[in-house]
Amino acid sequence: MSTSYTPPNPNKRRNVLIAGLAAVVVVVAAVLILVSSGDNESESAAPAANAPLRGIEETKAMLDGIPQDGNALGKKNAPVTMIEYADYQCPFCRDYALNTMPVLINDYVRSGKLRLEFEPLTFIGPDSETAARAGVAAGQQNLEWNYTHLFFFNQGEERSGFVTDAFIDKLYGGAGVNATKANAYRKTPAAAVPIAEASANAQKYGVASTPSFVIGPTGGPYTKLEVEISNPDAFKAAFDALLK
Repeated sequence: MSTSYTPPNPNKRRNVLIAGLAAVVVVVAAVLILVSSGDNESESAAPAANAPLRGIEETKAMLDGIPQDGNALGKKNAPVTMIEYADYQCPFCRDYALNTMPVLINDYVRSGKLRLEFEPLTFIGPDSETAARAGVAAGQQNLEWNYTHLFFFNQGEERSGFVTDAFIDKLYGGAGVNATKANAYRKTPAAAVPIAEASANAQKYGVASTPSFVIGPTGGPYTKLEVEISNPDAFKAAFDALLK
């Protein structure tokens, strides 16, 4: 049975405050010293971890048969690439992921026209950092998109402490990720590197909200795409313009 989601306002985005690159480096340095595994989150505020895992069938149907390479989904030689900047706790990122993105994947990624990349931002709080590290770890097994889509299906309330180890393990199980390997990797300094790179790239493209997107021919150059996240046709028009 399919699970639907009705967003509060499908055209809104979560505002982002991105620090300068120097500040990003400082944050990364601190993360390398003190690795967050989610153990300090509130144990009483984890509704998503205690609920049945939703979205397994939908995620499998959407992604099966499409190649993944780390944070990328789709064929390497796809002529167009779109990069998404998102925070795992952002409810509007969830809206895009559950309602608009499946249409784009079915119509453009599956046919080899489009390649998607996911860049995690962590501005909302510690849960975002924990979730992003877990996503990077899933990407080591080329299952980051499975993990990410299941995450949005089961997203809890912002800053509620819902991203616990138990929650991540449940997502790993549903996504087919080897949890032992992924949990070991997400707690290493290496897992912080793609997150720092995502913050630096977001600053470069002037990303001020999530979800945000940049688009261009695969390999670049990329430019920021301004579209309503609830309108698949707006995305399709941008893709078609590049595919001519």
